[in-house]
Amino acid sequence: MKKSLILTLFLIAGYGQSIFAQNNMNLLGKLTYSQELSDIWGYVDSVGNEYAIVGVYDGVSVVDITDPANPNELFFFPGASSTWRDIKTWNKHAYITNESNGGLFIIDLSNLPNTTTPATSSYNGSSYQFSSAHNLYIDENGVAYIIGANYSNGGAILLDLTIDPMNPLEIGIFDDYYLHDGMARGDTLWGGAINNGFLVAVDVSNKSNPQILGTKNTPNNFTHNCWISDDGNTLYTTDEKSNAFIAAYDVSNISNITELDRIRSNDGSGVIPHNTHFMNEYLITSYYKDGVTIHDVSRPNNMVEVGNYDTYTQGAGNGFSGAWGVYPWLPSGNVIVSDINNGLYILGVTYLRGCYLEGQVTAFGSGSPITNATVEILTTANTDNTDISGNYNFGLSAAGSYQVVFSAPGYNNDTLPATLTNGVLTTLDAQLDSLVAFSIPGNVNELSSGLPVGGANVRLESNSGSYDFVTDGSGNFSLSSIFEGSYNIVAGKWGYITKCFSMYIDSTTSSLSISLDTGLYDDFSFDFGWTEVGTANAGNWERDN
Repeated sequence: MKKSLILTLFLIAGYGQSIFAQNNMNLLGKLTYSQELSDIWGYVDSVGNEYAIVGVYDGVSVVDITDPANPNELFFFPGASSTWRDIKTWNKHAYITNESNGGLFIIDLSNLPNTTTPATSSYNGSSYQFSSAHNLYIDENGVAYIIGANYSNGGAILLDLTIDPMNPLEIGIFDDYYLHDGMARGDTLWGGAINNGFLVAVDVSNKSNPQILGTKNTPNNFTHNCWISDDGNTLYTTDEKSNAFIAAYDVSNISNITELDRIRSNDGSGVIPHNTHFMNEYLITSYYKDGVTIHDVSRPNNMVEVGNYDTYTQGAGNGFSGAWGVYPWLPSGNVIVSDINNGLYILGVTYLRGCYLEGQVTAFGSGSPITNATVEILTTANTDNTDISGNYNFGLSAAGSYQVVFSAPGYNNDTLPATLTNGVLTTLDAQLDSLVAFSIPGNVNELSSGLPVGGANVRLESNSGSYDFVTDGSGNFSLSSIFEGSYNIVAGKWGYITKCFSMYIDSTTSSLSISLDTGLYDDFSFDFGWTEVGTANAGNWERDN
């Protein structure tokens, strides 16, 4: 049956690829819908035609994308209105869940490319009855995991699809707590326990009696999805929170799961990662308002972003708009993306390995590791900070010759050259000279009278650190063990106007004298300890952090 909603088809001419190209990804085709989209999955028929199966608010869309410039919707299956639809395929069948009702919807795809309307069925369970579920996964053995269903705690209901794909058979349940997403490989179910804030590994070798093997909290304690590497040694997760991370974990010993690395797209923008998938040592991730990203994870302890395509051109940052799902496993190599607001995207990809930069920062002379030193590749937005052992590891996608700046509080900066090459590890160690600490006196006085101001707050901030002082009864304070450099200086006290200025301080600076004008002023640089009283139920003044 054809979709009754209006579709707009964007045909991309040859010149369009260069217009829409972003970092190592380019637009091949697009199909828009009048309803919002949710997740997406791919399918290939017996003669090699490629299809996108798209979750739409009011149903499921099956689109022939063999010619990516001319996507053609073959079928639309109406369903319960739902913001959430998840899709997986197995053995020439598609399985779809939603969070409204109807249970598990099944489409027989075996007749494709024949355009006769496929047979369908619905399944609601027997012992573990459900009408909705957030997600599902089907493993290599034809076991479906119905995840986040409205049965009991909403863990994972296990179904056997091998006997009759249109009529699943219940074989077990994991119900210790709610799972939001998950995937299985072999005898292990990996789940995102979003409400608990951790990933969980579950032994499902005995389908009727799953057992928890281990858990690990993820960086933002809101574990959304996870995907295991092909060798089974590394698990990758996303947290569905603003400014959250994609994280990598060594799971070779499930009793001791260890974080290897974490990375985020468009650092500081507040954008939310959604679903990440592992393929050929890459992570392909739907990233809401940042579209889709590709990370080289061939070195799991040093994930490097090497590609991206922004499907959401209406804005950036926090919010649940943009790319919901992505599917990277089509034989053509094309990647399909479901953008909630903008439709189906078919993208071409050039997969490149990252340029890896790693090393150690130590103190000159002693060789002691410097913790939290900043390493910056000039002319790029790429920075990293050293760990407790002084080690850093990051990289970028574009090969070339760069200048790398090393800095740390209490040390002189150092700039070193580095030639970075795709797929090659460059090791660059740095030894930083210690700055010489010195002390100078300071005082705060009243501008009009010259009288000392006791109890005044003074703060100095620079790249080498932050220093806070309170003047004594004579208005004096001592700057002890500070380092040469440019400082932002703030001084204030209740009853005086806070003063802010910048100053270069070195060992030849004889003293720091600050004069404050009288007045009632508070810009919240300091906590002057005032309180408010009143009888109003709302609108009272308060101090925020």
